[in-house]
Amino acid sequence: MHKEVEWLTVLAIEKQLGIPNATIRRYIRNHGHHLNIRKKGKSYYIAEESISIMEQIRSLYDEGKTLEQVEEALIKAGTPMTVTVIEDDERMNVNVGEALVSLDKRIDEQNEIIRALVEQMQQQQETLNKQQEFITNTLEERDKRLLAVIRETQIEKKQQIASDNHEEQKKGWFSKLFNK
Repeated sequence: MHKEVEWLTVLAIEKQLGIPNATIRRYIRNHGHHLNIRKKGKSYYIAEESISIMEQIRSLYDEGKTLEQVEEALIKAGTPMTVTVIEDDERMNVNVGEALVSLDKRIDEQNEIIRALVEQMQQQQETLNKQQEFITNTLEERDKRLLAVIRETQIEKKQQIASDNHEEQKKGWFSKLFNK
């Protein structure tokens, strides 16, 4: 079951932590993506769960760290980065780290599917190439046989014509007159 989030004003956090109002607002501006916050008008509301992060930010600055160093320390500490998304008048906090891990996992899955599809396409292309080569070779062989048969037929016709001409020359002029 969800625990109801308790929202505190900047003034309440100022009293609780002893951090000046302007400093809290600067923390929100610079590191708000690590905090669970809401803004209504000009007022900020900070979830009670973010108080420990606010204290951590304060102690890092007290150690003399710069904004970049504080940001790096928060990331290294595993402080979740959240983005508040407003959709259909409903607020939803998205943990950026978790979202990135989830996206990374999905991308890996998609890449695996793509690799498998590319491999399958390459295999199909190889099969098609082999089939095309077989068809080409078969057609070339058929064409060679067909040309050989045509040549044989032409040779036989020439021989037949030559034979017929030779027979006619043997018979002479007398037989030609009676055959008509």
